[in-house]
Amino acid sequence: MAYEILGIDNEIIRARISGVMRLADQKELQQVARDLIDRGMKPRLLVMAENFEGWEKAEEWEDVGFLTGYGDSIVKMAIVGDERWKEQVFMFTGKGLRTTEIEFFPLLSLDEAELWIRS
Repeated sequence: MAYEILGIDNEIIRARISGVMRLADQKELQQVARDLIDRGMKPRLLVMAENFEGWEKAEEWEDVGFLTGYGDSIVKMAIVGDERWKEQVFMFTGKGLRTTEIEFFPLLSLDEAELWIRS
């Protein structure tokens, strides 16, 4: 498994992603957010990408059902990781194509990401 939920504090979902992100992992993470949204919450996502190696190659990544149905219900996303992934993460998360505020923070900036996700 490339990801794990570290905890849910109020509406903040904390997750760790490492290795290669599989489509199945993404769908499970989306389900966690979907459950919160369906309960009337407005989730914020804080992701720590540690030893991240990219995304599994699969055509199914093109499924935008979650993004079109629930994507704008996520208030903010903070991704903490290696700078080399920044642009690809922005493309993957749809930064600029949705109302969700999305920011990337360097590996040593977890505290800054925590403050931003709460503001």
